[in-house]
Amino acid sequence: MHPTAMNVLDLDTPSIYVDLDVLARNIREMQERCRTWKVGLRPHTKTHKIAEIARMQVEAGAIGITVAKVGEAEVIPGDDVLIAYPLMAQKIPRLRALASTGRRITVVVDSVDAAQTVGDVAGTLVEVDVGIGRCGVQSPEQAVTVAKACKKFRGLFFFPSWLDEQGFRKAERIVADTLSALKTAGFEAGIVSGGSTPGASMTPLIPHTTEIRPGTYVFYDANSVQNHFAKLEDCALRVLATVVSTSVKDQCIIDGGTKTFSSDATMNFGTFGLFPGRPWTMTKMNEEHGYVSIAHNSDGGEGPKPKIGEKVWVVPSHVCSTVNMHDEIFYGREGRVEGSWKVTARGRVR
Repeated sequence: MHPTAMNVLDLDTPSIYVDLDVLARNIREMQERCRTWKVGLRPHTKTHKIAEIARMQVEAGAIGITVAKVGEAEVIPGDDVLIAYPLMAQKIPRLRALASTGRRITVVVDSVDAAQTVGDVAGTLVEVDVGIGRCGVQSPEQAVTVAKACKKFRGLFFFPSWLDEQGFRKAERIVADTLSALKTAGFEAGIVSGGSTPGASMTPLIPHTTEIRPGTYVFYDANSVQNHFAKLEDCALRVLATVVSTSVKDQCIIDGGTKTFSSDATMNFGTFGLFPGRPWTMTKMNEEHGYVSIAHNSDGGEGPKPKIGEKVWVVPSHVCSTVNMHDEIFYGREGRVEGSWKVTARGRVR
């Protein structure tokens, strides 16, 4: 047990802290946006991996949850679960056990083999590649072939990731053509599942969409801020770290590296973290060392000089994989610690 209402700066470092007010605002605002767009919100829980936050999202109006792996579905609560991943035969006994609990389980497939493997154990969505080049059938004809192999076909799935407006317009044509081909073949897609946090605002460009699956929006991160789909004050999650060395000119070292932060660089910037209120950025990491470049202020003056032992806040580049580095996340309001959550689905990659 941790003492409640302690000052957050009294935490040992490195530690993760979530501001509950910002978290609640992020959940509420995305839910309101989805209502405006007339789509369901099925948040991807891989971002937080925390049972309590999944409950907050559903209580705010989410139609269900998304997970990446069966292991996450086994520990994250939700009556309506989408496993956004093609499952192989060895997962089916666990999938059957999940379905036997009365939860509505849907999985994603992009091959006849995967569709036949799932059989009638769960509902299926056929994934179509809209230009990302990861998973997904490559033509409307392939979508029909896979749909014919599904025992419980429920609809279409696509992942727009970081597509720009032009990419979304191309994706809309792919989705429309695929839905048309499915309809001609006698398949009604009751679900058209898309969306991601970077592309959430462009959801109306694909009007067939019935639900979206953003994940990062609960916390946001440096990717969100530096690519202009969130502001720094929207970042509910931050890492508290300590300056441990200032020996090298124009640099300091903090006590967190690749075992604390995501090793994914900030998209389009190649850095690994922002320091609110300071013109600093993390440019490199070893396992336990974060290399922080001490930049000048925008007016050319000297920025605040780091001091040995001082604690600093860092907004990580990629929050999803940062969370997965930690067993425990502290939370509170106004710089106070009110408690902590267990990262329930940490390491649940099977």
